[in-house]
Amino acid sequence: MLHAPLLGRVLLKFNTGKEELHEDLSAAVFSSDGSLWVASDEHHSLERFSPVNPRVFGEHRHFVMAELLGEEVREEVDIEALDFQDGHLWFVGSHSAKRKKPKGKAMVKDLERLATVEHQPWRFLLARVPLPEKTSGSARPAKLKRAEGREDSGVNVLVELLRQDPHLGPFLAPASPDDPDGALAIPSKDNGLDIEGFAVHGDRVFLGLRGPVLRGYAVILEMEVEEVGNGLLAPRRTKKGSPYHKHFLDLDGLGIRELCRHGEDLLILAGPTMPVDGPIRLFRLHKGLLLSGDTLHPQEKGVLEPLFDLKDGSRDDNAEGVAVFSWFAPNDSVLVVYDTPSPQRCYGPDGVLADVFRL
Repeated sequence: MLHAPLLGRVLLKFNTGKEELHEDLSAAVFSSDGSLWVASDEHHSLERFSPVNPRVFGEHRHFVMAELLGEEVREEVDIEALDFQDGHLWFVGSHSAKRKKPKGKAMVKDLERLATVEHQPWRFLLARVPLPEKTSGSARPAKLKRAEGREDSGVNVLVELLRQDPHLGPFLAPASPDDPDGALAIPSKDNGLDIEGFAVHGDRVFLGLRGPVLRGYAVILEMEVEEVGNGLLAPRRTKKGSPYHKHFLDLDGLGIRELCRHGEDLLILAGPTMPVDGPIRLFRLHKGLLLSGDTLHPQEKGVLEPLFDLKDGSRDDNAEGVAVFSWFAPNDSVLVVYDTPSPQRCYGPDGVLADVFRL
């Protein structure tokens, strides 16, 4: 596999008091005015940066999710990906359950923790918001509606649909047999449902799954959405009656960590489904935005191709967010932000370095 063609690095300079945000960056996207937006999967906010020098993004603005959505958010949203289109920022949560980690202090308690699966309703979020301070008063947030009767659980109509899916349904089993539409039993890091990639094209959204991975094939879900009133989005059924399509991809057994539009292609950042060290690899799905129906893609030149590895495996510098960038020429590269940055990536008390790779 080719090593990553590094062009250079850019500095993201956080405000004092918010510097901890750069430790868990999970998503990045540029808006039409040149602002760089990032998110942390351990917080419930979005961060905006402006270009202040050719290789520096500063003037950090912090936007709390509750203010953006117009409703109270009390828990971690677990934002995994961002996109921008037509004056709106789109973002998606992981749609996952999570298993508690052992702390290594008392075996009995650790075993109890390892048997505990948590369900947090705000993780089941797919939404768009008008850009703060840049849209008219008529623009308002909209989010994917929750499953009927499941408002408290957070389970939305996408999860409700996938529970009937022949490929993905078994991985969305309920935690309780007495509540067949309730919380998920299989956590994300156990190859359960885990959305980490996101791209928007017109009225279609593309959702890349870190898990489940089926027989080595990763999954992209494609779904048309429409606003149905009261600030809610819902799947639009196609002429053939299907509310979504599935695209299976041979990514060397890796799950999807991010999706990024590049012309008519989809760039796919892939990595292990489990919390283990492993390769982080960038692929290109040619004409990925033009797919129709359900598809299956083995690796093939001109169709689905690996581009380069970002790392061979280590405990830090986990590539999570990818955004198209212009270094020498328009859209000639990608900017990559990292979860768990290495000490060498941190710049002073409030800065972190993002990498830029040539396409």
